[in-house]
Amino acid sequence: MANAIKIGIRELVEFCCRNGDLGYDGGPGIKALDGLQTHQKIQRRYQADADSEVPVKLVTRIDDHDIELGGRIDLLFAGDSPPRIEEIKTVYSQVTGIEEDALHWAQLKCYGACYAREHELDEVSLCLNLVTLFSLKEQRYPKIFSRADLDSFVEQTLQQYLRWYQLVAAQREIMRQQAQALEFPFASYRQQQRGFAAEVYRAIRNQLQLIVEAPTGSGKTISTLFPAIKAIGEDQCDQVIYLSAKVSGQQQAVAAVELMKTDVSYLVIQAKARSCPCNFDEDEIDDEGRCQRCLGFFERLPAAREKLFRQRKLDVSQLQQTAAEFRLCPFELALQMLPWVDIVICDFNYVFDPLVQLGYFRTDPRRKLLLIDELHNLVDRARGMYSASLSRAQIKKALAAGNSRQISTALKSMQQALDRELRRLEEDESISSQMPADLLRASQRFSEKLGFDIFSNKHIAGETLEFSKSIFRFQNISQLYDIHHRTIGYKPLKQREMKLLCLNAFEYLHQCYPMFHAVCGFSATLTPTTYFQQALGLGDDCKKLVLDSSFPVQNLRVCIGNYIDTRYRERENYIDIICESIERIYRAHPGNYLVFFSAYTFMQQVHDRFSALYPETGTLLQQREFDESAQQQFLSQFFDAEGQLGFAIMGGRFAEGIDYRGDALIGAIVVGVGLPQASSEQQLIQQDFDALQLDGFDYAFRFPGLVRVKQSAGRVIRGEQDQGIVVLLDRRFQQSGYARHLPLHWNPAYCNHPESLEQSLLAFWQNLEDKNAAN
Repeated sequence: MANAIKIGIRELVEFCCRNGDLGYDGGPGIKALDGLQTHQKIQRRYQADADSEVPVKLVTRIDDHDIELGGRIDLLFAGDSPPRIEEIKTVYSQVTGIEEDALHWAQLKCYGACYAREHELDEVSLCLNLVTLFSLKEQRYPKIFSRADLDSFVEQTLQQYLRWYQLVAAQREIMRQQAQALEFPFASYRQQQRGFAAEVYRAIRNQLQLIVEAPTGSGKTISTLFPAIKAIGEDQCDQVIYLSAKVSGQQQAVAAVELMKTDVSYLVIQAKARSCPCNFDEDEIDDEGRCQRCLGFFERLPAAREKLFRQRKLDVSQLQQTAAEFRLCPFELALQMLPWVDIVICDFNYVFDPLVQLGYFRTDPRRKLLLIDELHNLVDRARGMYSASLSRAQIKKALAAGNSRQISTALKSMQQALDRELRRLEEDESISSQMPADLLRASQRFSEKLGFDIFSNKHIAGETLEFSKSIFRFQNISQLYDIHHRTIGYKPLKQREMKLLCLNAFEYLHQCYPMFHAVCGFSATLTPTTYFQQALGLGDDCKKLVLDSSFPVQNLRVCIGNYIDTRYRERENYIDIICESIERIYRAHPGNYLVFFSAYTFMQQVHDRFSALYPETGTLLQQREFDESAQQQFLSQFFDAEGQLGFAIMGGRFAEGIDYRGDALIGAIVVGVGLPQASSEQQLIQQDFDALQLDGFDYAFRFPGLVRVKQSAGRVIRGEQDQGIVVLLDRRFQQSGYARHLPLHWNPAYCNHPESLEQSLLAFWQNLEDKNAAN
């Protein structure tokens, strides 16, 4: 039936009836599992007298819409007179005011209306049962309501929701019609681009997983978003979730959506630390340490929500502007808009990080398409998401803040527990497959004390709240701890730390994909595809597509300097010849080049020696600690000057996500094969892959190194008119273990000494000059 609406009671009241302040941020709220377990314990306590999880529904007709409202009652005492309906809420402590929460009572009223109508009762007893988490002490607040009052409440609430539903449905229909008529926003497709877009559409239609390797500059963003929007128009999916690890990638997604000139709505979620004014403006904080934009948040939300819905294009600037107008937290306002936009653009962690993951993605029934830009980055990012650490320095910083006596006592207890755990270690760095039980117990006691203070509305020091996030992560990762984790203790006084290290996150990622109707990940570096399929937990039926370069192959020359050995024990012997090679490359055709290294110390050694040998050649050096302003200064100097040699780190800020078009970059010199540092942690990752009957060295070292190499090289050719060179300086590139994984269109020239390298490049540049002159 076209005008039929089915809605859950919880969804209805959370949209229409929520009021008051936004919850305290940063503290350990009641975990979903703890709340569920408390519910079950209370339900078992009354199983002889009450029924639990009783399904109820109400069917009504409003403004030509048939509406079915349904939910489940926590506890039903049907034998009472009148029958009693209880809603169980778990709290840290019995604090005055919780019993009047409008949201809880709205939920109860809806249950009461459904039950009274179904059983033709004149009145029912509704009871809010607040249960203290650890003691399981109950505090009941019963009220009796007439069926007429309950029917009136539900009718008014549904009218309010229906107005919004009709607004959303009308806008949705306009968008679908436009999406159906949408045509590709360029005059023609690039080579292989039509096939790329078609594969994405088929994956959506058939609810598949797809990974695509397509060269840098080949139009991956538009090739995925165009078929995604078409799929919404054809009712193949309802919403697109576009993930990008970098702000630049998110900006490209926004530009692609704008290019298509439809009424498609989008939302960009900016990290809370960067978006919320209270993080950098003390005037936003009141005398009790609360953000003023969180006070009365839900009273001001409806008007802001409707304004944003009508705006449609919700980039960071628009969200900030509307949040300021209505005095709301911009981050939380963005989250409120999640269900009402066609495309959500955000970072990986909002889908995959167990502590940051947005509940909307898991609970909302819409058919959501997941698009993952720069998919290669997810392997390492996911390991970090499922790892955690606690250090003595963190605890000391929290201790120095102004805390209540009980929190200070809990912090000292945790510091002592960490010291005890580390004293048991025989080595300065110790590895175990057992969790630090003593430290975990102490951290749990801290969380209990902090939770009590938060629910008692006591002031919490900002440093303590920040530290509580690390505690919360440590506790949650301990619950996920499995055979792919190790506990590493660092004993030296300056580093005292306990880490829960995730070696392989593929099983956790695998559990996230079923939240989505279809999944498509793409990058310029996804070969070997079997490595990424395994490391990312993709299914056995995941489709893999590898596209060749769509740009003229004669515009790129790739050379391998097989006379250089950059292995750790040999590399210092080759610094002078590396410097000579760089100078000859530059001399063959002066311009802007980037020289990439996998290790900062070695990069600085080569840079300093090069500057001493060739002082007339200008250089820029990426610093070990680069803040955002320093990064921008590096790029400005590089782009504004002519003939610059930039020394940068593979896998870093300047090796990915920056568009060096035209003559901004005419060459990339890659020194070494990009292997991750051979630390104990990386060796543990290798052993974990070995245990899975995979080649541990390939999966932990060789393949991640090659990804860095290819990403760095990919900075050179970004468009059809770009011309340039890539030079790989390491003899290992001619070994089959590396050579067979290099892009086929590279067709590298092997050079045995700096002179032959220079001659090869001179011939390439001369050939281009002759060709350009002829044209």
